[in-house]
Amino acid sequence: MGMTNSKKKSALARRIRRWKRRMLRRHAWAGTLFAVLEGFAGFAAVAGVAAVVLACFWPRLTGRPASPSATMAPVEIAAPPMDTDAPADTDTPVDTDAPADTDAPLDTDAPVDTDAPADTDAPVDTDAPVDTDTPSDTDAPEETVVPVLPEETERTALLPEATVETEAEATAEVGAYYQLAAAGADYSDPAQNNLIRSKVYTGSTKTADYVREDEIHMGASTEYTALEGVTTFRGSNYRDGGSYGVIPESPSSLSVIWMNRISGLDGWTGVGWTGQASAVCWPEETRQIMNIVPEKKAKDGLVEVLYATLDGHIYFLDLDDGAATREAINIGAPIKGSLSVDPRGYPLLYCGQGIYDVNGQRMKCGTRIWSLIDQSLLYMINGADDLALRAWRAFDCSPLVDGATDTLIQNGENGVLYTVDLNTRFDGSSISIDPEIVRYVYEQSIDGKLGSENSFSVYNNYIYFATNVGIIQCVDLNTMTPVWTFNAQDDIDASLVIEVEPDGSVSLYATNELDKRGNRGSCQMFKLNALTGELLWKRDSDTIYQNDENGGGSFATPAVGRNNLSDLVYFHVARTVDSKGMLYALDKSTGDVVWSYAMGSYGWSSPTLVYTPSGAGYVLVGSSNGMLRLFDGLTGRVVAAADLEANIEGTPVVYNDTVVIGTRGSRIYGLKIS
Repeated sequence: MGMTNSKKKSALARRIRRWKRRMLRRHAWAGTLFAVLEGFAGFAAVAGVAAVVLACFWPRLTGRPASPSATMAPVEIAAPPMDTDAPADTDTPVDTDAPADTDAPLDTDAPVDTDAPADTDAPVDTDAPVDTDTPSDTDAPEETVVPVLPEETERTALLPEATVETEAEATAEVGAYYQLAAAGADYSDPAQNNLIRSKVYTGSTKTADYVREDEIHMGASTEYTALEGVTTFRGSNYRDGGSYGVIPESPSSLSVIWMNRISGLDGWTGVGWTGQASAVCWPEETRQIMNIVPEKKAKDGLVEVLYATLDGHIYFLDLDDGAATREAINIGAPIKGSLSVDPRGYPLLYCGQGIYDVNGQRMKCGTRIWSLIDQSLLYMINGADDLALRAWRAFDCSPLVDGATDTLIQNGENGVLYTVDLNTRFDGSSISIDPEIVRYVYEQSIDGKLGSENSFSVYNNYIYFATNVGIIQCVDLNTMTPVWTFNAQDDIDASLVIEVEPDGSVSLYATNELDKRGNRGSCQMFKLNALTGELLWKRDSDTIYQNDENGGGSFATPAVGRNNLSDLVYFHVARTVDSKGMLYALDKSTGDVVWSYAMGSYGWSSPTLVYTPSGAGYVLVGSSNGMLRLFDGLTGRVVAAADLEANIEGTPVVYNDTVVIGTRGSRIYGLKIS
C-alpha cells in the first residue's frame, strides 16, 4: 500500500509540474503569479510551523488547554478549475452547420461551454511598419524566457487502458522506453492495441464506411509544389526539406545582410516554435495581380518571404533586402506555427493560430485562408468545433494542399483531422473558394490530451501525425480510418518525416520528449516502417532533464540526408544534462551515432539541410543562446556561425545562398552563406 501511495503521489506531483509548465508557456503573466503564490506558500509554511510550536507550548505558558484545531490534520485544498472555453464564433465565415448526427458522439458526457465571452477579431493592421535598420551591438534585446502552455478544459472520454505493457515493463524506471523492435508489428494494429477509436463526419453528419469520391494520392516530395521556393513547413508533404536551390561550395561564412525589428503581443515576442517562413518566387503574371507595392511588383525575379510571428502579424518581405513588399496582415493574436502558400501557384495563403487569450480577451482561433491578390479573408476553420472532443482550439500545424484534388488538409489540437474540398475558382485575376469539410474525430485510450501540435506528413493516401500523448497515427485519407497506431510513450511535438528508400520501402522518422515519464531520463529517436508501423530501431538520447518551466527532449523535426548525406538522419535534442543540448547524426540503417555535437544551450529549432552544386551537404540549426551554426554534415565540424543574440526557436528557411530566420528577441534576419 505504501508503494502504491508513493506512486500516486509521484504521479500527482508530475501532473502538477506539467500543468505549471504549460501555464507558463501559454501565459506571460503566469510566471509572476506563481512567484507570488510560492512566496505566499513559503510565508504560510513558516507561519504554520510557528503556530504549531506556539500551540504545543501554549498550555505551559498560559495554563489553558490547546485548541483542538491546533492538532488537526491539514485540509487538502483542490486545485481551482481551469477556465472554460468560449462558444463557437458566429460572426466569421466558418463552418457552422449544426450537427445532424443523432447518434451519441464519442464523448457523451462532455459539457458544452455556454458562458465564455464572445470572441472579437482584431482588424487588419494596414500600417504596421517593418524596420530595416542594420544590426547593432547596442540595441540587441536580452534573451526572452519562453512562456509555457497551460492545461485547459478537456472534453474527451477515455477508452479502456491500452494493453501495451507487461507487468515487468510497468515497473521500469522513470523515463524508460520499453517497446522493442519486433517482426509482425502486432503492437501497431489498432484492433490489437486499442489506442484509438474514431468517427467520420461529412459536414456535420456522421458517416459510416466513408469513401472519398475524388481520391487523394499525393506524389513524391519533389513534386509537391509548382513554385520556385519553399511553400510550407519543411518544404513538402514528406516534411523533408526547408531549403531551395544550392549554396556555394566550401562555405565558411554566415553574415547578416539585413535585419528587421518586429514587436510582441501580451508577452509573446518575435518568432517562436516552429517559426519557419515561406520564400516564393512568384510567376510574373501572378505577381502583377497582387497588392505588392509598385517598386517590388516591378522587380524581375522577386522572391517574397512570408513570415507568421508571435506579434500577431504575417509579414511580407523582399528576400534580398528585407524591405516590405506589402502591408502586414494582423490577426490580433500570436502565431506559433508556420504558414503555407498554395503549392499550385494559386494566390492563396493558409495559416493556423496557436494562442487565443490575449491581454485578457478571448480571440477567434482557427486556420485562416486569405486571398493573396488583396489579402482578404476568405474562410476560417474554427477551432471551437462542436464535434471536437477537446475544447482547446489551437492550430500549430502547417497545412498542406493536394493540388490534384483541390483538397486542404489540416490537423488541430482539438482532436480533429480536417480535409477541406476547397472548390477553388481562379480565373487569372480573381479567386474564390467554397469549402466542404470532412472530419476525422478520434479519442485515445492513454490518459492525456487529445490533439496534435506537429505538422503532419503525407505519403500517397496515408497521413502521419502524433498526438500530445505520443500516439503516432497512420490514417488512410480516402476512407478516414486508422491503418496503424504506435505508442511512442511520450509527447511528440516534432513532425514525422517520410523517406522512400532506394529499395522502395517507406520509412518514418520520429522523436519524442521527456514529459509524461518524469523529470530525468532519455528521449527516443525512432525509425518506423511507414506502411506497417513496425519499429525498425530506436536510439536513446543522452540523459536529459525537465523542470517546471521547460520541457526536455526533442521539439525539433528530424532532417533526412540526401546526396553525400544519404546515410544520415539528424536530430536536435534539448536539455541534455551535460551539454544543455545535442545535435545527433545517426546512421539511417542502424540508428548508431555517427557524430554528435554539444550545443552548449538548449534548442527547439529544427535543422535545415543545404547542399552545394556538387552535392556536399551541410546542417543549419539555431540554439537558445542565439547561435546559428552551419555544420559539415559528414563530420559535424562547424564551418560558419552567426550570433543573433536571442533565442532561436524558429526554423531557418533557405533560398539559394540566403537564410531567413527570426528570434524571440523580436528580430527577423536575412543572412548570406558564402
